[in-house]
Amino acid sequence: MEPQKKFFFFLYGITILLFLVYIAFISDNNFSKHRELSQKIKNLEAMIFKTKNQINNTYSFDELKRNPVLLEQYAREQMNMMKSDEDVFLLVYE
Repeated sequence: MEPQKKFFFFLYGITILLFLVYIAFISDNNFSKHRELSQKIKNLEAMIFKTKNQINNTYSFDELKRNPVLLEQYAREQMNMMKSDEDVFLLVYE
């Protein structure tokens, strides 16, 4: 193989290698960012699953969607929500 061809293959190889290093480690969408976002997605999906199970244990999800009175009752009991003009006291048993 000619020395000129070897030089161009070497140059192309170095260019591709530098491009891959830039994409993988330096750019805004690098591997660590993808890993971090994947972990956040897993945590949020687990949270959604836990919340849906909690709702299903108390009321069915469809009942809460259809009945606003039941939704308000659920929000008051399970999420400790209140209206703006009332006081809520939580009793904690030890």
